[in-house]
Amino acid sequence: MGLLDYPKKLYYDYGSRLAIFLVNRRLRKKGLDPGAWLVLARLYEVRQDWPRALQTLDRALKIYPGNAALEAHRTRIRNLAQESAQTPD
Repeated sequence: MGLLDYPKKLYYDYGSRLAIFLVNRRLRKKGLDPGAWLVLARLYEVRQDWPRALQTLDRALKIYPGNAALEAHRTRIRNLAQESAQTPD
């Protein structure tokens, strides 16, 4: 990570914490919403927290089996995680 990338990462890390909290609260209060699950996975993706993003999508797919958007996003996250693991920092 370059020096100029650090402030952006810091912004996403701290900003995404509040967003993750709010989306989780919505899922607890409102129940089932595939869009909220996708947003939560995207927030973990922004933080490059690949395991949590995949875990979120797996949980959503248990509720919505066969959801094309969730499955496509899970595939994309897996590919990003693999690329990230292969790329030296």
